[in-house]
Amino acid sequence: MKHNICVIGSGGREHAIAWKLLQSQHVDKVIMIPGNDILQNRDRIVNVKLDKLDGPLVANVCRQYNIELVFVGPEVPLCEGISDSLKKQGISCFGPSEKAAVIEGSKAFSKDFMVRHQIPTAKYKNFTDYLEACKYIENEVDYQMVIKASGVAAGKGVLIPQDKKEALEALKRIMVVKEFGSAGQEVVIEEFIEGEECSLMCFSDGHSLQVMPPAQDHKRIFDLDQGPNTGGMGAYAPAPFVIGHQGSPRGKHGFGALIDRAIETVLQPAIDGMRKEGRPFVGVLFAGLMISRQQQIKVLEFNCRMGDPETQVILPLLESDLYEVVCACVEGRLDSIPTLKWRQEYCVTIVAASKGYPDVYPKGLPIKGIEECNSVSGITVFQAGTSLASDMKTMNTSGGRVLAVTCIDKSLETAILSAYKSIQLIQFDGMQYRRDIGQKALNYLNSQEKVQSVSYSESGVDMERGDQVVDNIVPMAKSTNRLGCMADLGGFGALFDCKAAGFKDPILVSGTDGVGTKLKIAQELDIHGTIGIDLVAMCVNDVVVQGAEPLFFLDYFATGKIHVNVATQVISGIAKGCKESGCALIGGETAEMPGMYKDGEYDLAGFSVGAVERDKLLPLLNEFKEGDVLLGIASSGVHSNGYSLVRYLVEKKSGLKYTDKCPWDSSKTIGQSLLTPTKLYVLSCLAAIKAGGVRALAHITGGGITENLPRVFPNGYQAEIKFGSWTIPPVIQWLNSLGNMKQEELLRTFNCGIGMILVIDPTQLDTVKSILESHNETVYTIGRVTKSSNSNEKPKVVYI
Repeated sequence: MKHNICVIGSGGREHAIAWKLLQSQHVDKVIMIPGNDILQNRDRIVNVKLDKLDGPLVANVCRQYNIELVFVGPEVPLCEGISDSLKKQGISCFGPSEKAAVIEGSKAFSKDFMVRHQIPTAKYKNFTDYLEACKYIENEVDYQMVIKASGVAAGKGVLIPQDKKEALEALKRIMVVKEFGSAGQEVVIEEFIEGEECSLMCFSDGHSLQVMPPAQDHKRIFDLDQGPNTGGMGAYAPAPFVIGHQGSPRGKHGFGALIDRAIETVLQPAIDGMRKEGRPFVGVLFAGLMISRQQQIKVLEFNCRMGDPETQVILPLLESDLYEVVCACVEGRLDSIPTLKWRQEYCVTIVAASKGYPDVYPKGLPIKGIEECNSVSGITVFQAGTSLASDMKTMNTSGGRVLAVTCIDKSLETAILSAYKSIQLIQFDGMQYRRDIGQKALNYLNSQEKVQSVSYSESGVDMERGDQVVDNIVPMAKSTNRLGCMADLGGFGALFDCKAAGFKDPILVSGTDGVGTKLKIAQELDIHGTIGIDLVAMCVNDVVVQGAEPLFFLDYFATGKIHVNVATQVISGIAKGCKESGCALIGGETAEMPGMYKDGEYDLAGFSVGAVERDKLLPLLNEFKEGDVLLGIASSGVHSNGYSLVRYLVEKKSGLKYTDKCPWDSSKTIGQSLLTPTKLYVLSCLAAIKAGGVRALAHITGGGITENLPRVFPNGYQAEIKFGSWTIPPVIQWLNSLGNMKQEELLRTFNCGIGMILVIDPTQLDTVKSILESHNETVYTIGRVTKSSNSNEKPKVVYI
């Protein structure tokens, strides 16, 4: 079944939206309110004029044409709440609510919002009082300024004075003369920042987003960016100074590392921030960015809709079905559709404007050549300020920006030349257009060809992503600081002061380990938040066995390609594990090694250092006595050993998938249960050691009880373990049912429910057990120490 859809607006942007929607297999007709008498697809585009643009009147049109979905093009109706009004009428609307549209409707709100959500932007100050603003400029400003009308000003309410005198004049034009009407009731005075402007848009359903290619607009009326600001005199996409030349690494989202970073630091925080503030943003979020020579990103502004003329170069590149994307956003399921597909080409649009624009201009002038231009291969004319004369044949001008000639080609230079050749077919009195659209991009590409240098990123190593990971983990690492830490992350070596930590005559104890093939399950399920806890536990649990207090931790994260969100999740788990063990995450290494690992794969290694006073070092081998009690502390599950066998049993023997429900716990999937993090025993065991009576500890890892417990026994002694004196976890029982392992094999493969064993002086048994239980440990008395018949016999475990 095909649907009719309504598009609100009358510009070139709205023509491009209608043009793209009509390519969908789901769309029959587009009803445009008010429209602009488009010559193309006249049998499928209906223009409807209304006395005023409000929700009830638009809803009436929708009912008349059996329309269930409205696509709002311009910002003004969105800021006035048309989306909310239509929803009250039972009509879906692609475009944000009035509360969400304020991100464009008030530049003052937008700037404050960016600060609240740590989105990078220029320093600024908002004013509603003209005299206070003047006083601020005269007495406090020591930088070049940009003066912005806070409200909606059709893209023209931004003035860039060259000195304080011009700044005061600009302020007067906005707030006193009211050159931009009510938009100038409040102003934003902000720092001018240099760089290249980039228009970056994304579709959003209020939670997730899908990004569009970065474009560059040309705001000034004349060549070389001279003259007053306009709504936009032309654009091109994608912008090569952002994505690099053809053949550059495409990054996670398809447009290079810089766009990946913009998504992570600008777009996603904005979408998340709006939702958290009760303003979920559904529609297209437009971020006007400034990219410095050092590739730093700052936000100039947010808009609540698609850009014009950026839309005219973005939508021709879209291969995916626009109607399906819009429906996914409106229905809150954008993350359920495939990643958008884009043509690997360039698109250029050149705007033809009326004489006098952006000031006073004539209307009603006849236009020739639109149909002829449209007939040129690869050329599309998007109409804007156009309307049919009373004879219903002659097309006349009716606006400042009259139309845009658009071309798409694999070569940016060819696209530009074709667009300029074709625009010469268009004629109307006083027609003006810029002759340098896309020239900056050509200059950039030519300069890159001349340099012929190789960047590290071309080999697949993206230092920017690595830097972003570091930026993300710094606050996590700081949260683990403890007495003894001497420096933040970033130095060549990590420093720690044992004396400051309270030690007098310490022995340093180190431990290193990994997580093994448990990582494969985490990577397959895209669950990375707890695997870092496993890494910490495997190291610090070893350190505490020596009676030592873990002091600091270092990690090594190696991957074929850094995905910032994955690395951040993993290291957040490491930080959490450190915090719960009382040790500091003091340093680490993130290594990107394309060719060594596949994209999506990573490996981990951890390094922990602890300290114990010389006379407190464990095990106390000389104090072992027959009859000493063996206490077992329960594990949380499989922990981090034996996962090669676990994976074999699940994948080859069970007939189930990791995403299937647990046979032993219906509230979780098999994968979720198997990713239960390794238990951290540090704080409970240190408390037990401090109470006295602890002869030794054994961390039960690979090799199980059978191979790990004898490591802390002196010759001539053995451990007598009563099998069945503790509860074997259901997950291990299930794995054993699949493998039908012998008891001996089971006990030297898995921990079987015991993660740490303490050798205890019987006179201290009740005290130690009580302390462990006060730390929420489940404790079992599982056996005792016995003497061997031969005092030189190596220790072993005997199960009874």
